[in-house]
Amino acid sequence: MSFQPSSRHRKEWFPRTKPAITLHAKSVAAMPLLLSPGLDTLGEAYVEGKIDIDGSLADIIDVGNALARTCPTASGKWRRVEHYFTHSKAADKRAIQYHYDVSDDFYKLWLDRRMVYSCAYFENGDEDLATAQQKKIDHILTKIQLRPGQTLLDTGCGWGALVIRAARKFGARCIGITLSENQFDWATELVKAMGLTDRAEIRLQDYREVTGCFNRVTSVGMFEHVGCSNLPQYFTVCKAFLLKRYRYEPRHHFN
Repeated sequence: MSFQPSSRHRKEWFPRTKPAITLHAKSVAAMPLLLSPGLDTLGEAYVEGKIDIDGSLADIIDVGNALARTCPTASGKWRRVEHYFTHSKAADKRAIQYHYDVSDDFYKLWLDRRMVYSCAYFENGDEDLATAQQKKIDHILTKIQLRPGQTLLDTGCGWGALVIRAARKFGARCIGITLSENQFDWATELVKAMGLTDRAEIRLQDYREVTGCFNRVTSVGMFEHVGCSNLPQYFTVCKAFLLKRYRYEPRHHFN
């Protein structure tokens, strides 16, 4: 299977006469991931060995971006097929548990002792991983100007490191949500062990099910899981969580 973009898009993305990349579907299992192709679905299919891709890295990224922008909306029977793979609450929960509930022991092999996921902040370049992860969390909480007594919602809280830091050091009252049962169990026990149950709560909950308003909302390495088409909804929901006086209202809108 080769990707050859139409002439309408070739001028912008592919100024060549032959395909920029060639995608080899190694089994029919790859096809659902190509219903709404993009960097995330192509990356998932490649990592899981369902496809091979020939071409330069720059061309592969360009093609992924082009597909994400120009892929037509599914209709008819294809809409029903695509619906199965969309980001419903049940589908998101399955995906998160598939990713994170493999084993805490696995993640302990390469995360720091606080089990902080996503990138770290190596401010000086000589920090160890634990220090860099702590700096990342402190940088985030300082940047949002978190104050004692304020409420904070952390969507996709992982193993609870940011929630615990916000409650313990910054004196905030925090709720962290995750769809991973392993993360929920780990973080809940850690909150209890650190005597923070009056200031921190971990919930096994979808962000679309949260009610109430908060002074601050954090989302670290979370929105990648909601899907590109759902990003407007996700950020609209997150904005709705904020008490009105803490919302950022841009003066200018860019199309």
